Amino acid sequence: MIHFTCDRCRRVIDAEQELRYVVRMEIEAVMDPIHEGEPQDDRDHLLEIDEILERVDASDSDAIGDDIYQKRRYDLCPQCYRKFMANPLARERKAALGFSHN
Repeated sequence: MIHFTCDRCRRVIDAEQELRYVVRMEIEAVMDPIHEGEPQDDRDHLLEIDEILERVDASDSDAIGDDIYQKRRYDLCPQCYRKFMANPLARERKAALGFSHN
């Protein structure tokens, strides 16, 4: 039997008793136009990335790989799924001020 653990709270997820949520993320570098007046259609972004990779030494190529593209997968329990969906970018929330009703 395969055992799953929530990647957020580290709790074991009982697949027979509760739902398990899978979050997949793809992170990729995007090349924006350098010059404001330059039309985007004229640039070959794949060629530019290829040229950047060719300039990098072989020893540095492993380090730059994660900077260009990453693919991640996370298992979440139902409680952590709800927390993730409420704030997926983990932004800090402003504290609510409690004023009296005078």
